[in-house]
Amino acid sequence: MKLLMIVVNADHKDDVERILDAHADAGYSEVPTVLGKGRSGKKKGNRAFPGSSTLYFTAIEGDTCEGLCDELQALRNKAGPEEGLRVFSLEAEMVL
Repeated sequence: MKLLMIVVNADHKDDVERILDAHADAGYSEVPTVLGKGRSGKKKGNRAFPGSSTLYFTAIEGDTCEGLCDELQALRNKAGPEEGLRVFSLEAEMVL
């Protein structure tokens, strides 16, 4: 099982949710407002550094992971890398 951590510019959160919802078994958790600094610069939600990101966590099986990641890659290709879509994968095991 994989644990995906998906970080996206808040302006594209609806696109990511549409992709997650299309994978029926891919339940997810959302952290709606994430502030910080990354390759695209600072996002602090203020006038000096406007904007924020949204963070999603989803635990999925390998076959589902490939299809989901392909769709997320297509979104990144369409939106452009400057929109801050990043996906990180960790090995996961359900313990409870």
